[in-house]
Amino acid sequence: MVRNTRAVITITVIFLVVQIAIIFALASQDRPDHVRSVILTTGLLAVYTFLEVRYGFYMNNFVRVMVMLTIFLDALFGSYFDLYATSVIFDKILHVIGTYSFALFAYVLVTQMLKNPIGKPVKFILAVCLGLSLGGVYEIFEFLTDSLSHPTPPSQPSLLDTNLDLIGDTAGALLAAAHVISVNFVNREF
Repeated sequence: MVRNTRAVITITVIFLVVQIAIIFALASQDRPDHVRSVILTTGLLAVYTFLEVRYGFYMNNFVRVMVMLTIFLDALFGSYFDLYATSVIFDKILHVIGTYSFALFAYVLVTQMLKNPIGKPVKFILAVCLGLSLGGVYEIFEFLTDSLSHPTPPSQPSLLDTNLDLIGDTAGALLAAAHVISVNFVNREF
């Protein structure tokens, strides 16, 4: 696999600078719940990037940028501009984009562990299953957050919201699966 550590670090530094600016902007709005959320997602990606560079994992830069874009959209538009509360469609679109991005991310990680190449039907099913699983886990996380911390507004105001989020997750998982079977991510057959 071709690896460009300089590109990984450059992309990550730019992402971190932008996210830190958003964190300070959210702090100036006195929104500690959103600040914690952005710090958590940004920190998790920074930790993954450190582990990737340190232990030689591989992540395709397209997938990396898509994951970073998802986190950025969540932080800037969802939290800072408060589109989660003011837009009925933003959350649904972000579920599609987020599931697409994170399904590709999980797919690349999982397939690196496989000893033998897999066929296109199995690739498709794997990508869909990873995307749906991540979407389901995210919905459970939203439920637990609402149940334990009672944010205003809640992450899941109704069962309709949850169901529409899961439909968005399904669309994102299917897009990721279609991408997986139509394009090689890297120089080896994933």
